[in-house]
Amino acid sequence: MEPTYKHSYKLAPQMSSLYVQNTGRQRCSPGYSWGPGIRDHYLVHHVLAGRGTLEVGGQRYLLGPGDTFLTFPNTTIHYFADDDDPWEYIWVGFAGVDARQLVEQTDFSSQTPVAEQFYPQEIARLLTELYDDYGTAPWSRVAITGRLYLLLSFLICHSGKAGTKGPVPRQDCAQAAASYMMSHYERPLTVEELAEFMAVSQSSLYRSFRERYGRSPKRFLLEYRVQRACELLHRGGLSVREIAYSVGFEDPLYFSRVFRQLKGCSPRQYAAAEDGETEEK
Repeated sequence: MEPTYKHSYKLAPQMSSLYVQNTGRQRCSPGYSWGPGIRDHYLVHHVLAGRGTLEVGGQRYLLGPGDTFLTFPNTTIHYFADDDDPWEYIWVGFAGVDARQLVEQTDFSSQTPVAEQFYPQEIARLLTELYDDYGTAPWSRVAITGRLYLLLSFLICHSGKAGTKGPVPRQDCAQAAASYMMSHYERPLTVEELAEFMAVSQSSLYRSFRERYGRSPKRFLLEYRVQRACELLHRGGLSVREIAYSVGFEDPLYFSRVFRQLKGCSPRQYAAAEDGETEEK
């Protein structure tokens, strides 16, 4: 079986959260090998039949039907088919700004790149469906991205980390909480809720925020909401009341008071000044 190799246009990581870079299926000839070398993306291989060897991180792994391995970007790898019973495998390569975070939630790591007999039928099915959906039709990119999310979701769901809510490392605590606030700023949020979501104490969250951003979580959220309000005021077409609710303030008067404290003018005055600058331009 000649290798069937499909690849996507490379997208700059900042342009996509997660994307399929390539996918393929190959029945290898005896002794066929790749490497030693590095890739610039993650690769999941699943062995459908036959046998082969993976060498990475100074370790050698002898693999057979039903085994799955994941290799990491910029890591030297070497894999090769058995001389007597060469393997057939199916794979997907992927990258994106969310790729690392998603992989870290699975049982795969640079120290444990192999999962032996880890739900082999399901992994084979998920990869085959992704491979089969690849094409040039307009729906194809959406379909294979969805298939990739399903694959990673399955790996996360069935990992040893699933269902555990351990604490977020302190150095990441403030950043994770800030990301959460920026994604949910339009609804009521409390420090208690953030701390519970991060599985840390309120005092620890507060200290982490002060260290990283020089302000409290509450102040960070208020400033972000006002920033979003400024964007809506600049766009025009919404009343102050509508903007207040849109950015997470249930009391328009409180919104106006906070806005004045942070921007030195009322929302209406800010909007009028923006209109004046537009007219001058």
